[in-house]
Amino acid sequence: MNSHPSSTPTGSRLDIARGVGMMGSQAALCKILSTVLASMSADVSAIEAALHAGDVANANRLLHAIKGYMPIFGSDELVSQVIAVEKLSKTESAAVVLVHYQTLAPELRQLLAEIHVFLNTGP
Repeated sequence: MNSHPSSTPTGSRLDIARGVGMMGSQAALCKILSTVLASMSADVSAIEAALHAGDVANANRLLHAIKGYMPIFGSDELVSQVIAVEKLSKTESAAVVLVHYQTLAPELRQLLAEIHVFLNTGP
């Protein structure tokens, strides 16, 4: 049940084997990834904007949603990172969360790029 080694480079944020296992089929995984690509593309920038504006509550709401679906297809490392930043956003100031989010955001953008490639290369 391994993913295709040639299409899953070391350091990949997208775990295809996990996604297929959780969703039951590659078609079902593709369906959720299409939705994620659309929503998270906007959310990554919206979180950053909210934190810059001092709106940690809105950032938390968006991070909480990402935390909810990330374990379906994200790598263990990325899932842990999302959980940690979302947890901080419950109790810390926007300035504190922003420091940590600035490390997470490029990882989320890389995940989006990997999803885009996966969806456009087909089985």
